[in-house]
Amino acid sequence: MRALGDPERVATKENAGNRKGVLGWIDPHGHNLERWAYTFQRITGVAVLLYVLGHLGDTSFFVGGPTGAGPSESSWAFISGIVENSFGHMILVLVVLVVTFHGINGVRLILAEFGVILRKPTAIEYPYKPKGLGATQKYIFVAAVALAFVAAALAWWILFEGPL
Repeated sequence: MRALGDPERVATKENAGNRKGVLGWIDPHGHNLERWAYTFQRITGVAVLLYVLGHLGDTSFFVGGPTGAGPSESSWAFISGIVENSFGHMILVLVVLVVTFHGINGVRLILAEFGVILRKPTAIEYPYKPKGLGATQKYIFVAAVALAFVAAALAWWILFEGPL
């Protein structure tokens, strides 16, 4: 066992673990379920942010911009042309999928942050091996994925007026 002051244990540029930067988030090799949950939470967060910004933009356009002149026939026709077709419906189904997953997984993260669903801590022994999610967190993560797909299927049914 190495001593705490051993120079081989000190993190330096040469032996730092993260050499991939942000691209390390999406590298599937050697990651457990916890890392995937983290990655999907970040990706869906960015997707929700982009959707909200786009939605604010099209809503502002619809109501007449900063002057607030109100909706005109041309702006209504333009927005309807974007949303009321198969491509627009697919985007809305993806939005439902992403928002549902992000929300439920966010609740899991909040419960973990407050210590409600964490396992009891154990003594740390060297060499340290990181542990994955506890059973409750795994079930919530799987439920988040499953409910997101159920919500997307329901959105598909509503938007396309029929089953998949």
